[in-house]
This record gives sequence, C-alpha cells and structure tokens, in this order.
Amino acid sequence: MMPGITEDLPIKKTSEASINLVLKKIAERAAVTEHHPNGPAEEFKWLHECGALSIVLPGHPLDFNLPKTPQLLRLLKAVGKANLSVGRIFEGHVNTLYLIHLYAEAEQRERWYREVEEKGHLFGVWNTQAADGISLRADASGFRINGSKTFCSGAEIVNRALISGDIDRDGEKGWQLLIVNMEDLPQERIDRKSWKPLGMKASGSYKVDFSDYLISEKDLVARPGTYLTQPYFNAGAIRFAAVHLGGAEAIAQHTLSYLRELKRTEDPFQQMRIYNIMSELTTGQLWLNRAGKYYDKWVAAGSHDQALIAFANMTRTVIEEICLKIMDESNRCVGARGLMEPFELERLHRDLTFYLRQPAPDATRLKAAEFFIQHDFTFDDDI
Repeated sequence: MMPGITEDLPIKKTSEASINLVLKKIAERAAVTEHHPNGPAEEFKWLHECGALSIVLPGHPLDFNLPKTPQLLRLLKAVGKANLSVGRIFEGHVNTLYLIHLYAEAEQRERWYREVEEKGHLFGVWNTQAADGISLRADASGFRINGSKTFCSGAEIVNRALISGDIDRDGEKGWQLLIVNMEDLPQERIDRKSWKPLGMKASGSYKVDFSDYLISEKDLVARPGTYLTQPYFNAGAIRFAAVHLGGAEAIAQHTLSYLRELKRTEDPFQQMRIYNIMSELTTGQLWLNRAGKYYDKWVAAGSHDQALIAFANMTRTVIEEICLKIMDESNRCVGARGLMEPFELERLHRDLTFYLRQPAPDATRLKAAEFFIQHDFTFDDDI
C-alpha cells in the first residue's frame, strides 16, 4: 500500500487496493489532466469504479451514520495529495452527499444515493455567487430559477448540482437548497471563459447560468434557511482543509524526491528545511485527527456546537499557515530549477497557492477569538 494514502481506512482489502491504485493513477496523470479538454472526467470514472464515490453512503465503509470523520479526512487528504483539482471536486461531492444525508427526505436520499451507486453520478455543491445570484419564483409547474453561480467546480462533469437561492415558499422566505440535473442544462450556460486562474485549472470552476431552469417540489431540499444550520455550516471547513493538507504532503514528497535526485540530502541546510517541512506536516495531521474526533463526538451528543465551530475555524486557518510554510521551505529547497516543468512542483505550488484562498480568513480567526473571549473553555483530550 502506498504510504500516506489510505492507512487505517476501514475498507475491504479489495477496495483498499483499488483506491490506492486509482489514486496512484490520478497522481501520475495530473500534469496531463490540467490541460485535458474534458478535465478530470476519467479520474471520476475510476473513483466510481473503485467505490470511492459511494464510500460515505449507508452500508459503505465511511457511512455518514458512523463516527468515521477522522478516516474520511484522511481519504480527502489522500485524494488531494494525488491531484488538488480532483480533491476539490471530490470534496464537493462528499459535501453534497452529507447535506443530502442531513436534510433530504427519505425518498430523495434513496433516489440520489442510487444514482451515485448504480450510475456513478458525481454531485457538487455551488454556493458562491455575484450580483446576478440565484432567486426562484413560483411557476405553475414548480419554481423557475433566475441567475448564476460562480466557482462551480467540476461544472462540465458534475451530474447533479446542489445550489442555493432566495425563495418565497409557502410563506417562508430564505436561502433554499435545490438539486439541478446538469444533464438538462444547455451546455452554453457554462461560461468556459470565466475560469483563468493561477492554479487549479483542472477543477473547471466555471460560472454557470441557471436562468429559466424549471424545478419541481421534489428537487427542493429542506426548508428555506436550513443550509446555514450550525454547527454543520462552519464545521464542514475541516473537509477542504484536509484536501489542502494533501496538497502540502505532495509538495513535501516531491521536494524530498528532488533533493535525493540531486544528491543534496546531506546538506545540513537542506536537512533543516526538510525537518521544518515534515514537522509542519505532522502538526497538520494532528490537527485533522483531533478535528475529526471532536466532530464525531460533539455532533452525536448535540453539544459544544460553538466549540466545534471554533476548533474547525482554527483547524482551517492553522492548516492554511502550515501549507504556506511548507511551500516556502520547499521553494528554498529546490530553487528556480525545481519550480519549472517538467517537475511536478511547478503545478503543485500553483494549485495549492490558489486553492488556499478561501473566503474571509481574517474574519474566521476573529470568530474563533470571540469564542474564547466569551467562554471559559479549553480543548481537552477526552475524546
């Protein structure tokens, strides 16, 4: 088994071997995928075939009904290590299935879960929008959408998109979740010119115009405002933080390989940099493990919601800082030559630099500080 990929994942031997093989193939193909016109379509076909797309569904190894968040975070990290763009889309798939698990009706869950298991459908959650954001108005046949979403990761390959928008539904007004069948949306609604990033090109996070798309009541998930329910809304940041750390682990691995290739590992200055990289990486993994354990314990107990949000916020921001430190040390290790093609570090640094730019990092730190100011609380080891 490849070190650092799926250690301790409670999955069958055949599935474990299949997932590791797929992640190895994804990593080897990452440089090609960045420029492939179909993006990572092949990668998600492989992820379906090895069982990764359905791994969180009922009866599967990382069933959301089980306390398996630490293992799920390790899987997300492993996918991010293989390819950050694939990790971003995969995390969105997992996030969508979790929201369906939390809020969908039984018939909806059965229908969408079956699509994942039997058809290999890929799900995505797209919440970001600009001035032309989503609203829904009542129609004789249901509700008609007006507006667009931005940063729609995997827009060309996602089969079912969970989006949100303003609605007036049976007298209730608020932010409504709904599932859109992307196979029914005209392809010209995907603005392929809108995605010209520094990195994460293969994620295909285009702007999508959903205007005039008609949905029915069975496509609506929960009541207006449900999406913002805590602690799930903020605490879910630990999942994308896990993917970030996977990218940093890939940088660490390739940095060490580069130094070995040049026979520079005996240099004491390089040894010190490698020490710094590996200690930061280990710290990040400890944060992830603790975040996963707190999540399972406190969500099950229905207690410590604010503490969980504070710890998730800290996990997200601490891992961001860890990733930045690892990239800086890696830069010093390999110099300009190591940051050029065909070395993988060129792409990895671009991808992680861009992916780390998540919303409101400073406000996130302030929210965590407010928790400790308002509560006499320390995080103990009782987990």
